[in-house]
Amino acid sequence: MGNRTVITYFISILGASLLFFGLASAGTFAADNLLFGKRFGEHTYAGPFNLSKQTDKEAVIKLRSDLLGMQDKLQAELLYQDATIPLPPELVHYNPSATIEQATSEAENSLIATVSEDGLQTVLKQQLPMLSFSNSEVHALAMGISEKLESGIMPQTIILTDYLESTQTTTEIASASTKVEGFTASMLDLISELDGSEIVPKTPFSLLEFIDTTQPGLLDEDELTILASTLYRASLQTNFWIEDRTIRRALTQGVEAGFESAINAQLGLDYVMTNPNYTSYTLRAKWESGSLNIAIEGMPLRYEYKPYVAETNRFNPKTVVHYSEDLSRGQVRIADPGSDGFEIIVQRKITEDGSLLTTEPVSEDFYPPVSRVEQRPLVEANTNSGSEPGADPTQNNGVGNNSDSSSDNGNSSPGNDASNKPDSSGDSSNGEKPSGSNKPSKNPGDSAEPDDGKTTPMPGDDDYLYDKGGNLIK
Repeated sequence: MGNRTVITYFISILGASLLFFGLASAGTFAADNLLFGKRFGEHTYAGPFNLSKQTDKEAVIKLRSDLLGMQDKLQAELLYQDATIPLPPELVHYNPSATIEQATSEAENSLIATVSEDGLQTVLKQQLPMLSFSNSEVHALAMGISEKLESGIMPQTIILTDYLESTQTTTEIASASTKVEGFTASMLDLISELDGSEIVPKTPFSLLEFIDTTQPGLLDEDELTILASTLYRASLQTNFWIEDRTIRRALTQGVEAGFESAINAQLGLDYVMTNPNYTSYTLRAKWESGSLNIAIEGMPLRYEYKPYVAETNRFNPKTVVHYSEDLSRGQVRIADPGSDGFEIIVQRKITEDGSLLTTEPVSEDFYPPVSRVEQRPLVEANTNSGSEPGADPTQNNGVGNNSDSSSDNGNSSPGNDASNKPDSSGDSSNGEKPSGSNKPSKNPGDSAEPDDGKTTPMPGDDDYLYDKGGNLIK
């Protein structure tokens, strides 16, 4: 009985103490709130700013000062396709009082910021006149900017297209055409499949992969190259990234130099491009009236891209001589007329409202020349040399020619510029050495030095310069 009384007494004292402590704490808290406002505990933040152990009045004063400094250094930009638009700091208003009022002690709290919708509408009209923004789109964008800025972390990027409605109009941003008399049935099927294809954002579009997916049938490589080249030319009028593009050794007929893109499935020659924007684009492909027409449709771009051929350099072919015993003395047969080589330098102008912003390089394509091939009789007429038919054709008694030669009955391979080679015999008809103005060849028995005793560099040494056609220019 005594023990029970002691326990009851102890519980009564403990309860009274807890009640007294609670009333005292409540009184202190009430006094703090009435006299000083609420006080934040440890680890209390508003954005990046520390409000720990401060009253709400102290926190408002501190936060107002901190936000003034941050707003002067506001770094936020709107990203639209190929344009980056800085957000003017004066459009953003931070509210320190509202931030503190909703802040929770010992927590990370967001900053309260509002964006002027009227000011935002003005900026959008100035920077993106090709678009029309509804009030609902501007409101959604303003709210999105506010959410991005509530952390106080800079810089911030806001993707503008995330807040546009699907009712935004699309337009043709690029187009290209190539004259073609006709296509095979399989190629026409492929063009039909390509029409309406979607070029999704941030994902490479491979023409070979597209062909594998559609499986139109047996396709001609020349026709595929024409298709890829037309698509390539249209892509150059956009901000698309060209990931993979190759040219042939000889330009495909019908394709303009500088804009070729070869396709060869066996060699893995592909055309690959990437849409770097945040919205999809649609390909339009059609063959009509003797032309292959390709267009790209989607959200308009801010800038205009205009590719052009900036420079064309031509290179003469070399002449290669094959000797044949089937030809009569003095007879010359043209086995291959050859063709010029050329280099095409393509650049691109980037303009805005007709004003040139910059010019950038695009490509430098080189097509090598095809050598002219002549066939001549095996033994050249030279009555002073004393040579007879069937004699060694390399012994031409000091009489050089301006072309490459071989005595392999026309089966030797071309490739050396004959103007770089001296006489093939080291001795002339009078038994003297070749003239010092001639360059000695590297054949055994040739003199290694001219008459002046000075060594003359051989073709291919630093003293010799050749153009891209392999022709000696110095």
